[in-house]
Amino acid sequence: MNTQRRLFITVAILALMIASVGIGVLGETAQSEQVRVLVIDETHGIQSSLQIELFARALVGTGTFSIHALTEIPTEKNTGEPYDIVVIVPSIVEQVWIVTAGVPSQLTAQLAQALHVVESITDKMYGGEHTLDPRAVVGVTDDLFPAVYSGFLLCNGWL
Repeated sequence: MNTQRRLFITVAILALMIASVGIGVLGETAQSEQVRVLVIDETHGIQSSLQIELFARALVGTGTFSIHALTEIPTEKNTGEPYDIVVIVPSIVEQVWIVTAGVPSQLTAQLAQALHVVESITDKMYGGEHTLDPRAVVGVTDDLFPAVYSGFLLCNGWL
């Protein structure tokens, strides 16, 4: 192997190593930002509350989410920082509504990935055979209710 080719291969390997370390650092930085999730439990039932606690613990256990909770959909303006995702467990409909400020295709890559994790955990918690309170998981593109609440919460500064 000639010297010039050996030098080219060495430089290429070093460039790949530097790029992979840089990508790893950027990935850690992006993951260190917490995704803010608001959980609204309108059910006021013990079974549903226990299931929501398990759901919240599963999200917090990923290390990606910070969770806050309310017992009803807020009608006043939010004076704090907006949430990235709102999960609503309505009292009447056997669904869980996952609400975002836009449709999934309009979200940032980090938020889209976080939404996927929330949907996956929600589906496991509420869609399985042995759940305490089985419900269908519905997002803003699946049903009118989450879409309407998306607009409402967005206008009031919650999203």
